[in-house]
Amino acid sequence: MSESRKDVLLKALEAEVGGASVDLGTLFTDDVVGWSPYATISGLTALAELSALREVAFSNVAVAFRGLDEVGNKAFAEWLIEADHTGPFVLGEDAVVEATGRHVQLAGVTVADFRDGKIRSFRTYFDDISLIEQIVDV
Repeated sequence: MSESRKDVLLKALEAEVGGASVDLGTLFTDDVVGWSPYATISGLTALAELSALREVAFSNVAVAFRGLDEVGNKAFAEWLIEADHTGPFVLGEDAVVEATGRHVQLAGVTVADFRDGKIRSFRTYFDDISLIEQIVDV
């Protein structure tokens, strides 16, 4: 029996925040598309590149799940991430926030659509302004 959509989403989120080392191809389709307040990705290669940038920007990352469920071909996760900002955080081509060493907390929700047991698309929602306020003096 294959893994539940909840289990796949849980592993995917843990891998994305650096909590687990896993081949992303086992969790996402090759043509995965995704969106968050900071990035839009298309394809497994783009997702891997985005994950690598995140690993540089943050360390001591921990994720806690407040809710995890699935309905039909979708899975939903409500989460809280805590991390230290210890490397450059790339916001865009011309926007990089250098390491501050500050501890940050970020709450959010991820919704994933599945195809053949893997994540085909996802949308991640969080308060990006709150994250920036925790990193820099505003």
